[in-house]
Amino acid sequence: MNKFSIITRPLFRSSRHIGVFVPIQRFFSTTSPRLSNLLGEVTKIDSEPPITTTSKSTTTSSSEDNKDISKITPENDEELIEYHAKNAESKQFKIEKYIHPLKLQLYNENISQFGFFKNGQIMNHNGKKLRFTLTPQEIDILEPSIYLTSYRIKSSMKKATIVNRMVRKFNVKLAINQLHFNHKKISTELEQLLKRGLEQAKQLELNEDELYIDRIWVGSDGKWRKRLDPKGRGRMGIIAHRYVHLKCILKTNQTKLRLDWEKQQKELKSKPRMFLNDEPLNLKVRPWYRW
Repeated sequence: MNKFSIITRPLFRSSRHIGVFVPIQRFFSTTSPRLSNLLGEVTKIDSEPPITTTSKSTTTSSSEDNKDISKITPENDEELIEYHAKNAESKQFKIEKYIHPLKLQLYNENISQFGFFKNGQIMNHNGKKLRFTLTPQEIDILEPSIYLTSYRIKSSMKKATIVNRMVRKFNVKLAINQLHFNHKKISTELEQLLKRGLEQAKQLELNEDELYIDRIWVGSDGKWRKRLDPKGRGRMGIIAHRYVHLKCILKTNQTKLRLDWEKQQKELKSKPRMFLNDEPLNLKVRPWYRW
């Protein structure tokens, strides 16, 4: 085969078995408009990029460029504040998890009717009369309260208990006044704890004048430091530096009114006290002595 035959070689080959000319076939499937391309186009290529993504990216990049990083603080950083708010909301205990919505609705109706919760009352719901009762645990969840915890305090449980007993069941503002003039060191820590409770009451929109200390206790904060106490005649002791924490629960006037009402109902239902046994005398009473 010479050079001229290679140049003038036809584009169509003759089949040896069948006497017809068959065009050269491709080894991959293509459509008719794409036969001009040697490899073909398997996927569709967008000639123009989407306008929406570019506009968003340009706006976000321009807004980020305009921000001054040096002026961003934890107080004015909106993204940081939103993140902490969502994190705190996810950790909070919601009432709907422990109380049925129907009980919550009837509880609010009971409060609006009597001013405080009265247990065992007959309530109207959808044209039906129901006797509405709650357990002490459910009442404790539903009634407004503030739980306070102090920081680590260098003191002992014996010293803190003396001050706690003094202000137990006191009005919060009255307790702060009493602690302010107390000479005990632990009273200053307890005063600061109650003041934080008043700040939380403002955030929860509770009446500060009606708050009182329902429960208050002291506990060991753990990890007490110990050191040697050398003595005479080769003896030795160990001194423990104690650390404690204070915890208390503040409640509103609703709880106080409910407890007074329950105490009154209990007295009305109780039987009269009999100081003498109501039994017949088995002996004959005579107006003189027998000896």
